Amino acid sequence: MTLKYFYKPDLLSFFSLSGKDSIDLINRLSTNNINDTDNEITKTIFTNENGRIIDVASIWRINEEKLILICNTENKKSLIEWIDKFTFEEDIHLKESDQYQLIHAFNDNKIIQFKNFDLVDNNIKQFNDDFDFFYISKSSFLNQHETIDLIFDKKLSDEVHDTLLSQDFKEINHEEFSSFKIKNVIPFGHNEINLSFNPLELNLIHLVDFEKGCYVGQEVIARLDTYNKVQKKLIMINKVNSGNLINSPGSQITSEDKDNCMIVVRKKFLNN
Repeated sequence: MTLKYFYKPDLLSFFSLSGKDSIDLINRLSTNNINDTDNEITKTIFTNENGRIIDVASIWRINEEKLILICNTENKKSLIEWIDKFTFEEDIHLKESDQYQLIHAFNDNKIIQFKNFDLVDNNIKQFNDDFDFFYISKSSFLNQHETIDLIFDKKLSDEVHDTLLSQDFKEINHEEFSSFKIKNVIPFGHNEINLSFNPLELNLIHLVDFEKGCYVGQEVIARLDTYNKVQKKLIMINKVNSGNLINSPGSQITSEDKDNCMIVVRKKFLNN
């Protein structure tokens, strides 16, 4: 039997994004190609000059007038300062809002469906015309495990909660989600998404568009990929049976529960 869950992250920040140069500037600062198509979500990585991760953000382009940037709260200050650093005469405005909430709905398989909704990957639909701000999209965690993402005005929290329960989803808490992300090797939150790592070490190559124009950090990331120079990899291991890897030079545990951990290790130790 497939088990279905939903999780409310509490460390996300939401910004309304506006200005005629906003998409162009985001494209010049991050790894993925943000297109100008309405009702689309794009996940993209902001990297510094050394190709290290400042943050991974989601851009919800609901329409030309309604763009939402979602980032990790613990990386928010660094991300906004980074965008400001490269903003000169560009017409771009970021306004933080505390009125929004996002929920991930998912199951223990990688494929998910939502009753009565024909959802296409990364395409945004309004959930119900009766609600001013309640949107749904088929998306994924950063390991490409499928999710149904719901973004809505916080005043609709009860309605969203009841909707998910009616679809047989069970709410899980932070500890339960942490075990799920470890088991499935999902980079999530500041423990993984930080300046200690580059995107390729965290298995995020699918968020890097190697055909797009220049962005900060592009040369480093392209060189790592082209010459197969990525020396580390994010994996999951059992803590009891993997002492050699845990204690290997350069290893770094990012998240752990009672039995398992996610750890970035040097590839040369994986086959030993």
